[in-house]
Amino acid sequence: RAGVGTSLTITAADSISDTSGNYVLQQPQSLSATITPKVVNLSATKTYDGTTSLTGAITLSGLIGSETLTYTGATALSANVLGTNYINAITLANGTNGGLASNYALPSLTGSGANNSVTISAKALNLSATKTYDATTTLTGTVTMTGLIGSQTLTYIGASAHTANAGSTYIDAITVTDGANGGLASNYQVPTLTSAYTYN
Repeated sequence: RAGVGTSLTITAADSISDTSGNYVLQQPQSLSATITPKVVNLSATKTYDGTTSLTGAITLSGLIGSETLTYTGATALSANVLGTNYINAITLANGTNGGLASNYALPSLTGSGANNSVTISAKALNLSATKTYDATTTLTGTVTMTGLIGSQTLTYIGASAHTANAGSTYIDAITVTDGANGGLASNYQVPTLTSAYTYN
């Protein structure tokens, strides 16, 4: 038996070749073994979505051969990009190619470590701006940010256009700052500053 268990009976599978009849292979008596579960390696990578859910984000490694496992209820300690983060809950389930959850064990989920790491990348922001010509490149009060999660908001400072002239141009400077309803600038990524906007 290859699965996890205790007091497993051992049966000798050896044979001997003896034409003289002087030797007989006897099964050893009262032998048993214990097979303990193998600890899996866990990691998770996702883009910020405002939740701690890790559904579809977990990578399981350290499995035997082609065995696979599935999982349910995976969550991270934090939903945010920055700060301490790790997988703090997950339940292993049977997979394919003989992968039995009972043959595997989770690493410690009580703190961050190499075997339960979570990487959350910033979510891309969309920026646009519209203003009436005023001979300046300032975009104060004219920038619209979309792509935010739920009711989160962000604020900004230092926004400017590439040119002050009327016509199509792009935002060439902006600093995004924390907003309301849980909006943290660190959870979002400003795009490459070539976003076109209408300049009336």
